[in-house]
Amino acid sequence: MAGYIKGISATFISAADYSATPYRIVHVTGEDIVTRSTDADGAGQWPLGVLTDEVGAASGDAVTVQLSGIAKIEAGAAAAVGSSITTDGSGRGILTTTAGDFCIGISLQAAGAAGDIIPVALTSFVFA
Repeated sequence: MAGYIKGISATFISAADYSATPYRIVHVTGEDIVTRSTDADGAGQWPLGVLTDEVGAASGDAVTVQLSGIAKIEAGAAAAVGSSITTDGSGRGILTTTAGDFCIGISLQAAGAAGDIIPVALTSFVFA
């Protein structure tokens, strides 16, 4: 089983209440403001990082975003080890094989179903 390595994290301002949804993929929407990513193929949503368990309870609260290392990501569906991970409509990690999808990284452990927390090596790239 892969471990988690915090790597670099930074504090941002949340665009909503994310207290019930840590470990989701986020992108920048304004100066120091992040929101959950909902679009795998771009539209300005290049993945920045992953919400940690240090999330605010209201819009405008501080949230910690892991930017590098091996992060905990909530899966949106089953995924095999070594999958290219992008985002579903809720910021959860899902596998992709679609050219042009923005990816946050590579899964280091299989996800059996939506809701599983898996380790993902954060290496942002566009799936080719």
